[in-house]
Amino acid sequence: MAALAAALLPFAGHAAAADPPAGAEFADALHVLSAAMWAGGILALATLRPPGGWQGPEARALLERFAGVALVAFAVTALTGVLRATEQLHALSDLWTTTYGIVLALKSAGVGVMLVLSLAWRRGLPVARFEAGVAALVVGATAILASFPNPE
Repeated sequence: MAALAAALLPFAGHAAAADPPAGAEFADALHVLSAAMWAGGILALATLRPPGGWQGPEARALLERFAGVALVAFAVTALTGVLRATEQLHALSDLWTTTYGIVLALKSAGVGVMLVLSLAWRRGLPVARFEAGVAALVVGATAILASFPNPE
Protein backbone atom coordinates (compact mmCIF):
# COMPACT_ATOMS: atom_id res chain seq x y z
CA MET A 1 0.00 0.00 0.00
CA ALA A 2 2.84 2.38 0.82
CA ALA A 3 4.48 1.81 -2.56
CA LEU A 4 1.18 2.47 -4.31
CA ALA A 5 0.69 5.66 -2.31
CA ALA A 6 4.22 6.81 -3.12
CA ALA A 7 3.73 6.06 -6.81
CA LEU A 8 0.44 7.99 -6.90
CA LEU A 9 1.83 11.02 -5.01
CA PRO A 10 3.28 12.71 -8.12
CA PHE A 11 -0.17 12.87 -9.70
CA ALA A 12 -1.09 15.51 -7.11
CA GLY A 13 2.18 17.50 -7.13
CA HIS A 14 4.22 19.66 -9.48
CA ALA A 15 4.36 16.94 -12.09
CA ALA A 16 0.58 17.00 -12.51
CA ALA A 17 0.79 20.69 -13.45
CA ALA A 18 3.49 20.10 -16.09
CA ASP A 19 2.56 20.42 -19.73
CA PRO A 20 2.36 17.64 -20.89
CA PRO A 21 2.20 15.95 -17.48
CA ALA A 22 2.61 12.24 -18.37
CA GLY A 23 6.41 12.17 -18.57
CA ALA A 24 6.82 14.39 -15.52
CA GLU A 25 4.48 12.23 -13.47
CA PHE A 26 6.36 9.09 -14.46
CA ALA A 27 9.73 10.70 -13.59
CA ASP A 28 8.35 11.86 -10.24
CA ALA A 29 6.95 8.41 -9.46
CA LEU A 30 10.32 6.83 -10.26
CA HIS A 31 12.05 9.49 -8.17
CA VAL A 32 9.80 8.91 -5.15
CA LEU A 33 9.99 5.10 -5.32
CA SER A 34 13.76 4.92 -5.86
CA ALA A 35 14.38 7.49 -3.11
CA ALA A 36 12.18 5.44 -0.79
CA MET A 37 14.25 2.35 -1.56
CA TRP A 38 17.53 4.17 -0.90
CA ALA A 39 16.63 6.33 2.11
CA GLY A 40 14.23 3.73 3.50
CA GLY A 41 16.95 1.09 3.38
CA ILE A 42 19.32 3.41 5.21
CA LEU A 43 16.69 4.16 7.86
CA ALA A 44 15.92 0.45 8.29
CA LEU A 45 19.60 -0.54 8.56
CA ALA A 46 20.26 2.28 11.04
CA THR A 47 17.81 0.71 13.48
CA LEU A 48 19.84 -2.50 13.63
CA ARG A 49 22.61 -3.38 16.04
CA PRO A 50 24.55 -6.17 14.38
CA PRO A 51 26.74 -8.37 16.59
CA GLY A 52 30.25 -6.96 16.57
CA GLY A 53 29.08 -3.55 15.38
CA TRP A 54 29.19 -2.37 11.79
CA GLN A 55 32.64 -3.87 11.29
CA GLY A 56 31.48 -7.39 12.17
CA PRO A 57 30.86 -10.06 9.53
CA GLU A 58 27.06 -9.93 9.87
CA ALA A 59 27.05 -6.17 9.33
CA ARG A 60 29.40 -6.46 6.38
CA ALA A 61 27.07 -9.02 4.80
CA LEU A 62 24.05 -6.72 5.32
CA LEU A 63 25.85 -3.75 3.83
CA GLU A 64 27.07 -5.76 0.84
CA ARG A 65 23.55 -7.02 0.14
CA PHE A 66 22.11 -3.52 0.40
CA ALA A 67 24.92 -1.88 -1.61
CA GLY A 68 23.68 -3.12 -4.99
CA VAL A 69 20.11 -2.01 -4.33
CA ALA A 70 21.31 1.29 -2.89
CA LEU A 71 23.53 2.06 -5.86
CA VAL A 72 20.77 1.48 -8.42
CA ALA A 73 18.18 3.31 -6.30
CA PHE A 74 20.52 6.28 -5.82
CA ALA A 75 21.35 6.44 -9.53
CA VAL A 76 17.67 6.46 -10.51
CA THR A 77 16.88 9.00 -7.78
CA ALA A 78 19.68 11.32 -8.86
CA LEU A 79 18.88 11.07 -12.57
CA THR A 80 15.16 11.67 -12.17
CA GLY A 81 15.83 14.44 -9.64
CA VAL A 82 18.12 16.28 -12.05
CA LEU A 83 15.60 15.86 -14.88
CA ARG A 84 12.77 17.24 -12.76
CA ALA A 85 14.91 20.12 -11.44
CA THR A 86 15.73 21.22 -14.97
CA GLU A 87 11.99 21.38 -15.66
CA GLN A 88 11.24 23.35 -12.48
CA LEU A 89 14.08 25.85 -12.57
CA HIS A 90 14.50 28.28 -15.45
CA ALA A 91 18.09 29.34 -14.74
CA LEU A 92 20.96 28.19 -12.55
CA SER A 93 20.55 31.38 -10.51
CA ASP A 94 17.12 30.11 -9.43
CA LEU A 95 19.00 27.85 -6.99
CA TRP A 96 19.89 30.87 -4.85
CA THR A 97 17.33 33.48 -5.91
CA THR A 98 14.08 31.55 -5.33
CA THR A 99 12.81 29.88 -2.19
CA TYR A 100 12.17 26.72 -4.18
CA GLY A 101 15.75 26.75 -5.48
CA ILE A 102 17.24 27.31 -2.03
CA VAL A 103 15.31 24.38 -0.56
CA LEU A 104 16.28 22.25 -3.57
CA ALA A 105 19.95 23.22 -3.11
CA LEU A 106 19.78 22.31 0.59
CA LYS A 107 18.13 19.00 -0.30
CA SER A 108 20.88 18.31 -2.84
CA ALA A 109 23.55 19.16 -0.27
CA GLY A 110 21.88 16.73 2.13
CA VAL A 111 22.01 14.01 -0.53
CA GLY A 112 25.72 14.75 -0.97
CA VAL A 113 26.26 14.38 2.78
CA MET A 114 24.36 11.08 2.66
CA LEU A 115 26.71 9.82 -0.06
CA VAL A 116 29.79 10.65 1.99
CA LEU A 117 28.26 9.03 5.08
CA SER A 118 27.33 5.93 3.07
CA LEU A 119 30.96 5.54 2.05
CA ALA A 120 32.10 6.03 5.64
CA TRP A 121 29.53 3.52 6.86
CA ARG A 122 30.70 0.93 4.34
CA ARG A 123 34.21 1.41 5.68
CA GLY A 124 32.95 0.44 9.14
CA LEU A 125 32.64 3.87 10.74
CA PRO A 126 29.70 4.15 13.16
CA VAL A 127 27.68 6.78 11.27
CA ALA A 128 24.48 4.82 10.58
CA ARG A 129 22.24 6.86 12.85
CA PHE A 130 23.74 10.15 11.70
CA GLU A 131 23.10 9.18 8.08
CA ALA A 132 19.56 8.18 8.97
CA GLY A 133 19.06 11.62 10.54
CA VAL A 134 20.35 13.33 7.39
CA ALA A 135 18.03 11.11 5.31
CA ALA A 136 15.09 12.26 7.45
CA LEU A 137 16.10 15.90 6.84
CA VAL A 138 16.28 15.26 3.09
CA VAL A 139 12.82 13.70 3.18
CA GLY A 140 11.61 16.77 5.11
CA ALA A 141 13.11 19.09 2.48
CA THR A 142 11.33 17.03 -0.17
CA ALA A 143 8.01 17.50 1.63
CA ILE A 144 8.64 21.25 1.76
CA LEU A 145 9.38 21.31 -1.98
CA ALA A 146 6.19 19.41 -2.72
CA SER A 147 4.18 22.02 -0.81
CA PHE A 148 5.49 24.93 -2.90
CA PRO A 149 3.62 26.13 -5.94
CA ASN A 150 5.44 25.67 -9.24
CA PRO A 151 8.38 28.11 -9.33
CA GLU A 152 7.84 30.93 -11.77
